[in-house]
Amino acid sequence: MSQIAEVLSGVLRYFPNMMTVTLFVLGVTTGRLTWILVSIGSIIVIIATLTLQYLVSRLTSVKPLSGAAIMEACSLLPIAGSDYAAVPSLWVALSAFFATYIFVNANNIYTTSPTRVNKDKLAVQQRKGMGLISMIAIILLFALIMFPRWRSSCETMLGVITGLILGCGGGYVWWLILNACGSNVFPDIHGVMLGLAPGKLHTNPRVCTPTQK
Repeated sequence: MSQIAEVLSGVLRYFPNMMTVTLFVLGVTTGRLTWILVSIGSIIVIIATLTLQYLVSRLTSVKPLSGAAIMEACSLLPIAGSDYAAVPSLWVALSAFFATYIFVNANNIYTTSPTRVNKDKLAVQQRKGMGLISMIAIILLFALIMFPRWRSSCETMLGVITGLILGCGGGYVWWLILNACGSNVFPDIHGVMLGLAPGKLHTNPRVCTPTQK
């Protein structure tokens, strides 16, 4: 049982890292540009969080948690030293980023009206069902991983609050940015919105033919 608990503890600790690496690797190997861009968004959140941690430690009276054991048990990054910066929480910021991005995208799937060329009731219900299930699942999963993390000695109230603000804001803004680059289809991490844009979906090979002079 102790080995199982240790494995689960490791999975929980490195969950945000695994999400970032998995999305990038699978995005590259399967040609899913959206997954690659989401992983890039998480890297931006990491940089922003580390920057804020530095500013908080330098400009405020909030000090990092000290101790090699805390650093070893809590840190997501292989940083030398024995001081663990908990404000804002990098773990919470990254987890909230992924949860927010997936939730916003699922909500978009659920609320988007069908186009005139695709009003099949069964297809619409299936799409809405996927969006609803995804929203419920991501809320439950986020609550499930947040509870044991909060019970650990790795988090503080201020760190969690600032991490949530940073992660939720980052996930929402990143989805808006990707959506502005390609409405609905481009930011769709679920990969179901392409069916609402039939002009962008081609099932047959297309070749270029020379124009007649």
